[in-house]
Formats: sequence, structure tokens, C-alpha cells
Amino acid sequence: MLDHVKNHSGLAQALELESQELTWMELNLIRLYRQLSDQDQLQMKRVIEALTTNPEAPAEG
Repeated sequence: MLDHVKNHSGLAQALELESQELTWMELNLIRLYRQLSDQDQLQMKRVIEALTTNPEAPAEG
């Protein structure tokens, strides 16, 4: 039941984002990401951050 509510609210949010002209693939990625556990979402954030970091840019901090 909670999964259904979570997925339904995710769909509503995805439809809201659709007005910002996201592609079908972007909406699908958002939907799949929201289905991940909190721990998996955290790991995914780490992976995305690592992939988007420019190795030639000066380190921050």
C-alpha cells in the first residue's frame, strides 16, 4: 500500500515536472530513481557526483 502511495505521488511529481519539458527518458529515470531504497539513492548520488566531477578543475575545500 505504501509503495502504491509513494509511486502515485512520484507520478504526480513527474507529471508536474513534465510541464518543464523533460523527455520521456528523463521522466523514466526520475521514476526509477524514486523506486530505489534510501541507501541506494545515496549511493547513486555518490556515483553521479563522481561522474560529474571535472578531474582537471581545482579541488574545492
